[in-house]
Amino acid sequence: MKSIIDAQGWIDITTVLQNGMVNWPGDPAFRLEKIASIGNGDGVNISTISTCTHIGTHVDAPLHYFETGTDVISIPLENLMGAVKIILIHHKTEITIEEIRNYVINKGDRIIFKTKHSNQDWSLNPFDENLIALTTDAAEYLKQKEIILVGIDYLSISAMNNSKEIHQILLSSQICIVEGLNLQNIEPGDYELICLPLKIKNADGAPARVLIRCIK
Repeated sequence: MKSIIDAQGWIDITTVLQNGMVNWPGDPAFRLEKIASIGNGDGVNISTISTCTHIGTHVDAPLHYFETGTDVISIPLENLMGAVKIILIHHKTEITIEEIRNYVINKGDRIIFKTKHSNQDWSLNPFDENLIALTTDAAEYLKQKEIILVGIDYLSISAMNNSKEIHQILLSSQICIVEGLNLQNIEPGDYELICLPLKIKNADGAPARVLIRCIK
């Protein structure tokens, strides 16, 4: 899963959506199915897509964990675009408050965590139940810092045993959550970010195309 760099220096850190890719346990798998084919005599190629809204690289909206939360198209676009800090996490099992306190994090920051998941192309591997995720106190710390976006290089910012708690801490403060990023070969540092989830009304989340560009 190589990152693509264009002539303007933009790097695509979006995980490729494809049949057979990993999904959260119990969620519908991604499926692309061709229903018309030029090779079979049809005039055009046409495909259908079926998936959950939290597949591959995607954005979580407050509606994901709150019955009356706002949907994905209500997320302010200015929160999804701008300066972002990519922080390397050395801890092998979780993202701790002790580690992230070593970095300068200010009000209004966008933060992406790069973990050991980026050591390989995880998208076609079996689901990793030991995913590296935020601890509760680390999530509270980010909330207190009043950041506006947090991202992670696997399918969830939270572990399986406290998914609701971590998401509610972040989403209740209108912190945008971006999950499933492809950070292979991406160095920690300061970048520009463009993150554009699909514009789906009443959706609790949506797949997104995410680009970064190094700030010189």
